[in-house]
Amino acid sequence: MVEGGRRRGTAEPAPLLMRHPMPDEWRCVLVIPAAEPGLSGGPEEAAFADLDADADRSAEIAQLVLTALLPALVEHDLAEFGTALSRVQRLVGDSFAPVQGGTFHPQAAPCVDALLRLGAAGAGQSSWGPAVYGIVESEQQGHEVVRGLEAELGGGRAEVVRFDNHGARVEVA
Repeated sequence: MVEGGRRRGTAEPAPLLMRHPMPDEWRCVLVIPAAEPGLSGGPEEAAFADLDADADRSAEIAQLVLTALLPALVEHDLAEFGTALSRVQRLVGDSFAPVQGGTFHPQAAPCVDALLRLGAAGAGQSSWGPAVYGIVESEQQGHEVVRGLEAELGGGRAEVVRFDNHGARVEVA
């Protein structure tokens, strides 16, 4: 999903610009290190208030999403998708670095590096961490990456998950 950004002065959700399913064969290796969770709630709001926006970084992220990440997704080009995803994640992480002590949560950074070293096409951090993820071409490759991570995790867990291409459902009773 790609949203159009926050609507200023309103609580309404951002406009949905694009929604495209992840390829059925791709998998996500989810890694949750044994570490304290990143920011949430009030501390997260305070951190966002203290971070300075960087127009050049924002422009680079937008360009990568529109010219590399999304076209690669539509074309099922995992290598290009992974490269663009990793770059976007590092740019976003650089924005958070003054608060979280680096591009990624201190316990997440080695996991991101390990995912890429073990064959994930792209990897990044979920929100403020420490959860991270890597994108792989198949269920089999995902399990191979998980086996490789087991020796490096030192606690925590890793698993292969499918993408939910259906999204949330709201039912009115």
